[in-house]
Amino acid sequence: MINQILKPKIFHRKRINTMLYQIFDVPIFFISASIGYGKTTSVKSFLKKNKEIKTIWVDIDNEENDDICIWRKFCRSIKSTNLKLSERFSTYGLPKNSMDNNDIIEIIREEIDKKTVMVIDDWNDKRTLFIKSLIQDIAFEGIPNLHIVIISRNRPADEYIELELKRKCMIIWQETIAFTFNETIEFFEINGITLKEKEKKEVYEYTRGWIAATYLALIQYHNEKTLNNIPKATELVKTAVYDKFDETTKEIILILALVENFTLDQAIYITGNNKCSFVIKNLISNNCFIKYDAKSKIYTLHPILRSALEEELLLLNIDLDKINNVCGDWHSKNFNDTYAMEYYYKAKNYSRIFDLVEKNNTIYLTNLWEKIIEPVFNEVSMDQKVNRPIAYLTYIFFCINYKNATVAKELLYELWVIYEVNEDLENRNQVLGEIAFLESLLMFDDVKKMFEYHKKAYEFFRGGTSKIANNKMPITFGSPHFLCLFHRKKGDLKALIKHFEKEIHYFIDISNGAATGLNYLMLGEYFFETGDAYNGELFAYKALYKAQSKDQTSIIICSLFLLMRIYLYKNNTAEFKNKYNSLINVYKNLNIPRFLNGTEIALGYINGITGNLEDMPIFSNEIEMPTQQIIAPRAKMIHIIYALAMIHKESYIELEVQVEIMLEVYAKNDTIFGIIYAYIFDSIAKYKLYGMDQAKESLLKAIDLAEGDDLVMCFIELGPHILPIIEELQEENEYAKMVLADCKKYNEMYGKDYCKMKKVELTSRELEIMKLIEEGYKQSEISEELNIALTTVKKHIASVYIKLNVNNKTVAINLLKENGII
Repeated sequence: MINQILKPKIFHRKRINTMLYQIFDVPIFFISASIGYGKTTSVKSFLKKNKEIKTIWVDIDNEENDDICIWRKFCRSIKSTNLKLSERFSTYGLPKNSMDNNDIIEIIREEIDKKTVMVIDDWNDKRTLFIKSLIQDIAFEGIPNLHIVIISRNRPADEYIELELKRKCMIIWQETIAFTFNETIEFFEINGITLKEKEKKEVYEYTRGWIAATYLALIQYHNEKTLNNIPKATELVKTAVYDKFDETTKEIILILALVENFTLDQAIYITGNNKCSFVIKNLISNNCFIKYDAKSKIYTLHPILRSALEEELLLLNIDLDKINNVCGDWHSKNFNDTYAMEYYYKAKNYSRIFDLVEKNNTIYLTNLWEKIIEPVFNEVSMDQKVNRPIAYLTYIFFCINYKNATVAKELLYELWVIYEVNEDLENRNQVLGEIAFLESLLMFDDVKKMFEYHKKAYEFFRGGTSKIANNKMPITFGSPHFLCLFHRKKGDLKALIKHFEKEIHYFIDISNGAATGLNYLMLGEYFFETGDAYNGELFAYKALYKAQSKDQTSIIICSLFLLMRIYLYKNNTAEFKNKYNSLINVYKNLNIPRFLNGTEIALGYINGITGNLEDMPIFSNEIEMPTQQIIAPRAKMIHIIYALAMIHKESYIELEVQVEIMLEVYAKNDTIFGIIYAYIFDSIAKYKLYGMDQAKESLLKAIDLAEGDDLVMCFIELGPHILPIIEELQEENEYAKMVLADCKKYNEMYGKDYCKMKKVELTSRELEIMKLIEEGYKQSEISEELNIALTTVKKHIASVYIKLNVNNKTVAINLLKENGII
């Protein structure tokens, strides 16, 4: 069956119509946008609906390039609407000075007696002198019945901006008339097409509000059910924009097509053309699909213009490698090595990539592993790898953590043999020390062997430091709880901590301070997990302050997470919220990959044990389930967050299945904490599904594991969900009897202070008013400030009091601050 030809419906936007009503508020209404932004269509549609308004439409085509031709066009266009005015204009002739302008204005006053809109379409006042002067004089005179609408592809001259400041003119820019994201989606919907979420983002990122391209995207999607490339859009922009450039502009803009964003200095450096500044400013003034952000001073080519230019580049004999190398040099000189490596990779300049890999900390290279580092080392020879050993070892570091530890081990051994048998190799001890450190990563499940390799690396470095292990490394691998990473044997937790205390200094030394504060953190976690909140808090603060001295973000996150749990246990709401907000602030300021920072897991756990399902990131798709090996500890903790969410959803069959997955994951390397949690969750699921007997059986397995190390907090924090089971077990199990009192206490606090706490939601106006009250404004002053009635202010305040269940502003403000709303 042949597809029906789609005839897109005209999209009447209320936003644009509301904006066009302002034509009648000023003498001059200037619309500035490039071709295909619906300028003319919008104005015609608006005036057609306002039939009581007389319209004079003057269409200036490109061939009419002087004042005389355009004046004659004015006279002819006016003829059908106002014959007498047309005749008098023709008789008078082109006005050439201020006196002539005054005469023309008097003629207009005499002949225009009804509200009239004169539209000058496709205006370019760079081609005129006298008519431009006349229009500006008309603006200052402000003739009551005349409003001039100027539609132009060019940006308005400075004179119009000055008129706007004097309220004689209103300028509508391209960004304003373009489709918004929501309008783009609505346009598809009124034409019978509902896009998927991914497609919505895809079409808007490509069109960026360009209406012509959106129409073409609609037609292509209707015909082919895909948005992959919209060829007619690139043809349109090439014909209407690129082909009209002069040769210098074409040469410059083609080179800049290889750069997504650029500053003026960067453009001059990359093109090597000092005329670049003039060309770019000219493009901006002509709305030629280039956007300028005044705050960042960055220019951005429209994606469709870039696509058209890239197509053109394929047809020309241009040395793209040379341009990409220059782009890489620019970013490297300006300390943006990530972008530099991307351009060097395009140019196949692997030597410069090796330089930058060796220069940067591994954490900052993480996001480049898959798209640059791995492909590069898959392409180069073994000789090239051996000649750049630090860069190659960095590759192996990522291979261990992200790809295949077994393959990485073989590569490491191969390099070790080369350096072991050749004593004359340059930097031999440094390389052997790096190899020893990487071998320690392969011993993650055997702490004693891991530390042996740390010591070995320390001896090779001879007081120096590693170039791969550094103090920016997130040593918790994205887990907000450190002990759970290494506790493998029941009853061995104290011995594990002592071993870390004794041996960790080797790693701290070779990494120049990574893991600073870890000893205190482990003690803090141990004390709290065994029920000693006082010492837990003491050592948590020691860890926090020590970690801050060396900017150890991962340990700071663990310390804040521990303090949050402690303050929940102590029911200190104010300090809990303080640490909660501190953790969020740390997260906002992080400059490391999100899957390595641990903050989301920490917040997910806290929201899980406080019953705050809405804020659990697991349900807002903010947590990614990773596959890379380095973040397996984080991935394992995600299973706990999932289980907590299932409890709050009361999805107990799903929870039971989740426990099976957890036990499989945690049993692979005997992760004690994970197995304990799995059995606790299993007891909760069994209790809800099958009754007390099976629930007791599962909980006793958790108790048996926990008892060996005196672990209690995993039971207490889940007390609200296992309390009936603990009460049932108290007569037959001393450990259950011991934790019962704290479980009851946590349960009471959970029900009173957390689970039933409702999220306060204020309207934007209520929030605005409460912020002003917090700043000290009186109700009458708020009324004046917001230009609303005093009674309206009082109604909004009363509404806030009802939502907060308070009766005065002091309590209201304090509560809003506590909840982080203001």
